[in-house]
Amino acid sequence: MNVNLSELAKQNYDTILFLPGEKDDEVRLEGSVYKDPGQKLDGSESGDCYHIILFKLEEEGNPIHLDKFEAILLAPLEYIARLIPDNWFGVVSKKTTTSNDFIDSTFDKLKNMC
Repeated sequence: MNVNLSELAKQNYDTILFLPGEKDDEVRLEGSVYKDPGQKLDGSESGDCYHIILFKLEEEGNPIHLDKFEAILLAPLEYIARLIPDNWFGVVSKKTTTSNDFIDSTFDKLKNMC
């Protein structure tokens, strides 16, 4: 699977989604910014803190191995680029004072699909 993340690198997105495309070998990439960005939380000198939601798809197309966690990332696009060849999909979103509702809602929607 060949994915080009260079277009996403040109913008400063708060959230990057890498989701299954319409075809089996496609990945849909999408970046967005928060309506209310809030203040960054829990970062360090090494990088910002991110909410991360990951999952794979079973043969019927339902999410499996669904997980949600936080991590400090120096290069979120490189992290995503390493996940995609192993058929992982998900969301990488900056942790801020306003980001929890979005992440919790997204995770709940995916969990209900399992």
